Amino acid sequence: MTLSRRQFLTSAAALGVVGLPGIVTAEDWPSKPIRIISPYPPGGIVDILARLVGDKLSQSLKQPVLVESKAGAGGNIGTAYVARSRGDPYTLLLGASGPLAINVSLYKNIGYDVATDFTPISLLAATPLVLVTSADSGIKTVSELLSRIKSSGAQAFYGSAGAGTPQHLAGELFKQKTATATTHVAYKGGAPAVVAVLGSEVLYAFENLALVDAHIKSGRMIPLAVTTAKRTALLPSVPTMMESGIADFEARGWYGLLAPAGLPDAVIKRLSEETMKAGRMPDVRAKIAAFGSDDVINTPDEFRKLIAAETVKWRGIVEAGKITVEG
Repeated sequence: MTLSRRQFLTSAAALGVVGLPGIVTAEDWPSKPIRIISPYPPGGIVDILARLVGDKLSQSLKQPVLVESKAGAGGNIGTAYVARSRGDPYTLLLGASGPLAINVSLYKNIGYDVATDFTPISLLAATPLVLVTSADSGIKTVSELLSRIKSSGAQAFYGSAGAGTPQHLAGELFKQKTATATTHVAYKGGAPAVVAVLGSEVLYAFENLALVDAHIKSGRMIPLAVTTAKRTALLPSVPTMMESGIADFEARGWYGLLAPAGLPDAVIKRLSEETMKAGRMPDVRAKIAAFGSDDVINTPDEFRKLIAAETVKWRGIVEAGKITVEG
């Protein structure tokens, strides 16, 4: 072995790429199919985004990009799987706000460290939640909802897609901001929570726009506010929570592409460039906009800072609410 070869291997080891089948360099990557791991079941927004960006990356990188679901534990299982793939440039993660910024405060052991086990590539979408109630409730505004809650006390129920989900945490943020004592009901997914609102089983819920849009259009469900800092183009007449008098209220579901830690900088640079290019293609933007997301494509450093800020924010909400999740 020549000295230069030793130096090369030493540098590669420092980057975490030794131990793979052969040394991976930016010049020969990719040389085989790439997997994007979705930590949620097929059919949801994470799966859809993974396939959207995966199709574009397969074209630009000249290799198949396959989407594989590894769901469970609020997204922790699939996220931890990618964390254990350190140095593997053929295993990527379509990450979400839950496992990347919320779960660390909810679970005793999530099985990974977001700050050290991943390299963010780019944010892809940031979607609003919508505060909704049944048309049968007679409630038309956030102010009217608060009046109903205050007259009902703990007998006012709100539903969510499950304990520890962004929908649950948005409800907890609402409780803390308004000093109300509503009772949380956790369902097994967003669809059952929507059914519960429609059936007046619960008074209200914060839900993904894609899940409630048809019911809003039919008139069966009333949108009271959106949880983003500005109104969404999909519901232009619906105010934000802040416009409705709830100060500093913002709760978005966000999703982006990440790589495991330990990849060469040149590989990360190429992945970032190709992902940002894919995310800004008109057909991709149109499909992402259908979820209510604006153009949020960003750099690895910007994505890293977002994750850190969101982690601090939701830790405060979880601790103030004394929320825990088994698992």
